[in-house]
Amino acid sequence: MSVSPWRGLSRPDAPAGALSWILLIIFLDMMGLGLLVPVIPLIVLEFQGDAMVIGWLSLAYAAAQFLATPLLCAWSDRHGRRGIMLLSFLGSAFAYVAFGWAPALWVLFAGRIVDGLTGANIGTSQAYIADITAPEHRSRALAMAGAALGAGFIVGPLTGVGLSRLGHHAPAFVAAGLTIASTALAWWRLPESLPAHIRAAAINWRDLNPLAPLQAALKRPVLRPLLAAAFLANFAMAALRSHFAFFAIIVLGYTQSDANRVIAFLGVMMVIAQGGLVRRAVERWGDYGTLVVGLGLSAVGFGGLSIAGSTPMLYVMVAVTALGVGLGTPTMAALVSHRSAAVEQGAMLGAAQAAASLAQVLGPVWAGFVFVKWGPALPFSSGAALVVTALIVVMLHRPSARSNGAEPQGRS
Repeated sequence: MSVSPWRGLSRPDAPAGALSWILLIIFLDMMGLGLLVPVIPLIVLEFQGDAMVIGWLSLAYAAAQFLATPLLCAWSDRHGRRGIMLLSFLGSAFAYVAFGWAPALWVLFAGRIVDGLTGANIGTSQAYIADITAPEHRSRALAMAGAALGAGFIVGPLTGVGLSRLGHHAPAFVAAGLTIASTALAWWRLPESLPAHIRAAAINWRDLNPLAPLQAALKRPVLRPLLAAAFLANFAMAALRSHFAFFAIIVLGYTQSDANRVIAFLGVMMVIAQGGLVRRAVERWGDYGTLVVGLGLSAVGFGGLSIAGSTPMLYVMVAVTALGVGLGTPTMAALVSHRSAAVEQGAMLGAAQAAASLAQVLGPVWAGFVFVKWGPALPFSSGAALVVTALIVVMLHRPSARSNGAEPQGRS
């Protein structure tokens, strides 16, 4: 039997092959999402052709996720990661079936709400990876997870190009099948990553407050600026994710296949960033420095998208944005993980996801409003301003080498 190429990243006591399997499961899960995202505008247009409807759908999902994800991730600290991941995958499968079936607009909203209420996929997967990897390799392992996400967004939209010949509901049903496959693999191949002896205490009534993990994280000076930056950066990214396909189809005259190719290209660039560049960047600049570079590139990319007047410029700015997000996302998660105890990895990473989800509640609605009111460039130009603000917050709160959980400095 061949040895996993990522085995050296795992802790010596980690289950054999667990990192390889979780990366494959993340890939399949995100491939399903990559299949669905480009066809959401086309499905919505069957009922009501309004950019605001896209925003309200995104709000329904993100609001439900904001309320549920911190609680689910905190529960994973008490009862283990595996069960929460299985629940999350099944919720996504339900949502994809709802989009494929879609007899009325309310069914789309119901699907998105259920998906949001069970939407701890990313936070719990990150906690699982944190459980099984050595601290000095955590940034690289989380970057590999990001590369799996990006690869899913390459293969998903490109597969959707062929499936679109069967109608734009076909990708939703295939996405459901992929997510069910993720559930089966997680059940079959993923052992529990959190040993019983290091789990948190039993749940009490305060744990039923979905805001409790976020409130606890915000009380920590070393985590507060990271959560603020996560909120601001994800607010900007939510506009890109929720309205780019609508922008491309309605404003640029792109076909569904054209939009799929751009989204796939976004995935390619994120894989390049998270599959190889993150490791070199962290070795040179450390997690903090890599986060700063990532936010800077993201700001340039969003600003460029707001003035892109041609397809070549659009692709260049998508590439810059993807590289920035690809460098920033795993190092943000790694910094949160380094500043959290072993028994609270799920809660603190869940709090970071809650900050991101809150941004995803507000971002799509804001994007839809400015899209309709002031023009299609405003979601991207306002996103650039938000990412610049996130960069300033991070730079004004640089951690000292002696602060809790500070990562080692990179090479000079």
